[in-house]
Amino acid sequence: MKVSVRVRAAVYGAAVTFATVIVLVALLLLLVQQSAPEDQDRALDALATATVADLATTATEALVPVTPPVLLDPSASLDPFVVILDTDGTMLYRTVAVDGEAPEIPAEVVDGAAADDGYVGTVELGGTAVRLRAVPWTRHDGMPGGVVVVGQSTEAVADTVAGLSAFLAIATAFALVFAFAVGWIVSGRALRPLRELVTTTDEIGGTGDLSRRLPPNDTRDEVGRLTRSFNAMLDRLETSRTELAAALDAQRRFVADASHELRSPLTTIRSNAGFLRERPDVSATDRAESLADIEAEADRMADLVDDLLTLARGEQGALGAETTVDLSEVVEDEVRLLERAREAPELSVDGVATVRGDAGMLRRLVRILLDNADKHGEGPVSVQLVADDTSVTLSVADRGPGFPEADLDRVFDRFYRADPARSGPGAGLGLAIARSIAVAHGGSIGAANEPGGGARVTATLPKS
Repeated sequence: MKVSVRVRAAVYGAAVTFATVIVLVALLLLLVQQSAPEDQDRALDALATATVADLATTATEALVPVTPPVLLDPSASLDPFVVILDTDGTMLYRTVAVDGEAPEIPAEVVDGAAADDGYVGTVELGGTAVRLRAVPWTRHDGMPGGVVVVGQSTEAVADTVAGLSAFLAIATAFALVFAFAVGWIVSGRALRPLRELVTTTDEIGGTGDLSRRLPPNDTRDEVGRLTRSFNAMLDRLETSRTELAAALDAQRRFVADASHELRSPLTTIRSNAGFLRERPDVSATDRAESLADIEAEADRMADLVDDLLTLARGEQGALGAETTVDLSEVVEDEVRLLERAREAPELSVDGVATVRGDAGMLRRLVRILLDNADKHGEGPVSVQLVADDTSVTLSVADRGPGFPEADLDRVFDRFYRADPARSGPGAGLGLAIARSIAVAHGGSIGAANEPGGGARVTATLPKS
């Protein structure tokens, strides 16, 4: 049988309360059972003392046998009664009757009254157990008067204990119901976040929506800690899934891009290889040209695969060994290489341009920007490197036709080639690789057209 936590908590609380109340009731009943007879004896002693005091002030001539019109029967009444005896045993006054007649006071009771402490004991009157207290009394003139006997049915004690037991039984039942109700309410409030946790986890399991969170709980109890731990776990799971999705997406795009770009060189290689296989008697010139085409396309494939791998690595933020790199030295080295083959670029360096990152990838970023301006632009290339307190900005500009205005937002896309002005050799991966390297280093890159003509590409990296 499946029982909810809320029911178990309420039952447990009620059980603890019931056990506690039972122990207290048992102790209370034991105390009452032990003290009730003593209380009855004290009450009878007080009544006897008061009666003796009244007799000491009563005139002798007034002490004549008197029978009140209403008498108590110990078998039917729990009230105390009084019997006054003369020295010769004559009953002067009584408030009790046994079977309608005057009770016979046992001799041991009368004789025991003469003792120092009087008489206290239980006797039977008409078949009813009666607790008696007997003491001597003195007339107002100082002469012995006789014996005062007071008594009460022992059923009074039993009745008191029974009444108390009934009251405690009702109180125990009420306490049990109350404890269960309070436990039910308190456990319901305490378990409400857990029910929300169960509901949320079920919904997440059904929908796969890891963006769901439990309502914030700032309490410092176990439920509050569980809520915060569960939300933190969801944050980590969502981050992991996002990173995994990005990695899978990058892998899919890498495969798709590689398949698309490798189709042309593979076709060329296959065609030339088929030509050589079908024409074993081909001339030496044709054979050399076919082999040259195969070698060139193989080199193109190698460069393309290398570019795609670099692009995928940059997009995933996978940097190599990070060191402090002086970007001004890297720029100067790449500018010198460009000077040897082409027109000398215009170089301007302002400030200490040190950045933190992968030296090889940063060098490739600089080379891509210089090659892009040199191959696709016109006139000398202008290079500016400016460092401030927080960042290093590398700006490379040419004096060519610039980017088409409609394509400025696409110049960093994979395989993008501006048409027709800035088209040329290459697969169109250079600027895409440059952007991935800049982003991997916590920076940014942008492109714009110069007011006087030409294009400018600017990369900004955080300063180390």
